[in-house]
Amino acid sequence: MSIDKDDEPVRFVERPTLRECREYLRERYGDGYTLGEHKIVLRGGIFGFFQKEMIHAEYYVNEPRAAVRPERVPEEPREVERVNSSDYAALQFAMVEQMEELKKLQNNLGSKIDSMAAAQADGKHPAIQRIEELLAENEFTPSYIKGICERVREHFSLDELGDFDSVERTVVDWIGQSIAIAPKTYRKCPHVIVLVGPTGVGKTTTVAKIAANLILDARHNKMPPVRVRMITVDRTRVGAEEQLRRYGEIMDIAVDKAESTDDLRTIFDEYKDSLDALIIDTSGYSPNDHENIAKMRALFDVPGLNPDVYLTVAASTKPRDLVSIMQHYEQFDISSVIVTKCDETASFGNVLSVLAEKRKAIAYITDGQKVPRNIARASPVFFLTRLRDFRIDRVHIDDTFAGDNNGRPDA
Repeated sequence: MSIDKDDEPVRFVERPTLRECREYLRERYGDGYTLGEHKIVLRGGIFGFFQKEMIHAEYYVNEPRAAVRPERVPEEPREVERVNSSDYAALQFAMVEQMEELKKLQNNLGSKIDSMAAAQADGKHPAIQRIEELLAENEFTPSYIKGICERVREHFSLDELGDFDSVERTVVDWIGQSIAIAPKTYRKCPHVIVLVGPTGVGKTTTVAKIAANLILDARHNKMPPVRVRMITVDRTRVGAEEQLRRYGEIMDIAVDKAESTDDLRTIFDEYKDSLDALIIDTSGYSPNDHENIAKMRALFDVPGLNPDVYLTVAASTKPRDLVSIMQHYEQFDISSVIVTKCDETASFGNVLSVLAEKRKAIAYITDGQKVPRNIARASPVFFLTRLRDFRIDRVHIDDTFAGDNNGRPDA
């Protein structure tokens, strides 16, 4: 606080004006002081703001004598000044620290604002970002997710995006609308149903389920017994014929085997006038096995057959594999799709994405091995109520998609 100059301690006083500094010194020392250099300094304020200008004046006492007013001890101001200076230094240090904290907060806030601005410029409003994450969690394809997010961006204003519940509910509706459901088909007897698809997706069991439910529905509706026959053309899987015959014995349904187009033509010509439904199980081939798939397609070149061909795929099929399967089995003129093994996965976005993009409808879903159970007509409700982490308004979904109710399959 003080230094020695000419063997006299140099002190300072701070007042708003130089005149007030002189008055202060004269009051304490009379004429026994010498005023030195003075300068303007900033003092006070909060966190560096609202500071006031003060005159910082140096002085030293000419004689070590008492001031004009003897009751005032010359050293008392020194002690007070020391205390005030110490407190002031501590306050200044605290202010510096708080200023640093404010700068950090300002920088963090600036970074967040920049991030939000950049995200918004990329169409990544927080609501859109969350929708994107939810769709990804449900394994929807990138192209499907992009389409939904673009639709959200176009449909909702910036203020409306703040109501995430509304955005989420609308997206669930859009997903439901993208799920095409195959209508019930009514064909001139016999109604020929053919199941095709890769190996291991459960075609044989599904053939038996469809046949069993045709019979049960007729009984339930008090209709005449349905005349059903099953045929296997599977020449690759050991035990396929035996498995289908076991189902046939339990349900009292005749089972035939056809190894060629001639065999199939003979069976069809013999029973077409006495059947309501003819259901055909086929060999499972890899989608890359072009030759055998083409041969199997030629097997159905039977006059008057006019089959409904269902592509059978497992619910857990990867999108890229599903696209390949659909491309290679398209030569069968696929009517619609059966999604099997729905009990073996928790995500259906993969299948729903590809089918929506390929504009293919779903006819049935299966979710177990039990015959005649574990099969139902497909419905958006089934898939929407199984979306992971989405908030599902079941009443709203039931009301919105009431026309696509689940039920037992019929031909």
